[in-house]
Amino acid sequence: MPTSDTPVRSIERALDIMDCFQPDRLELSLTEIATGIELAMSTTSRIVATLEKRHYLSRNPDTQRYSLGSRISQIGALGLSNMDLRRVALPFMKELNALYNEGVSLYIERDNERICIERVESTLPLRRVINVGDRHPLTRGAAGRVLLAYMPADRRQALLSEDPFTTEESLAELRHGGYTVSLGEREEGVTSIAAPIQDAQCAVIAALSMSGPSVRFEGSGFSDKIAKVKRCAELISNALGR
Repeated sequence: MPTSDTPVRSIERALDIMDCFQPDRLELSLTEIATGIELAMSTTSRIVATLEKRHYLSRNPDTQRYSLGSRISQIGALGLSNMDLRRVALPFMKELNALYNEGVSLYIERDNERICIERVESTLPLRRVINVGDRHPLTRGAAGRVLLAYMPADRRQALLSEDPFTTEESLAELRHGGYTVSLGEREEGVTSIAAPIQDAQCAVIAALSMSGPSVRFEGSGFSDKIAKVKRCAELISNALGR
């Protein structure tokens, strides 16, 4: 009977196999892989076959030697893209935070949810705490609606059919105005302002959001906050090459 640590051991072995590949060892035979990780050929063969099926490894049909597969490149590019976005956005986020001392967040869409990939927190005692890695629906909240508004129409309509909290008309207004506001949608007493961030191809890849207690967003300064969030998102977009 498998033990509780069997899945972890299998993952470790799969990672060990991929770690065998180095700049001077771009192609390896099954024997070389098994020898390198000191694992039986039968076990190595099963794990390698699974990695090949999932495109983490690629086998040359002529030489029967393995190299890292297309999925590794895709994940690597995704990771580098997120790191570059965070690196570029963070200085601008800090400047926006310094203006108002309100929390500033950076969100991207993953698996029909929004996920926070960067955050500059307020230092005020009364604040909304958001952590990097937090996930929320796209249909609720300002940042979610920004990402939803620029999704392909078929995906957007599918999400709206599941949770018709907002409408296509409202999302069209968001695209026209370049921002949106959430007044206590996900959490009572919290206001958020969000605007889209574009990459060099002018595709919306992220949402910038500033949020905090509604009592600090009320009054004549609210329009200034909206303008500053939009401008910050524009500066990040420009820095990304838009």
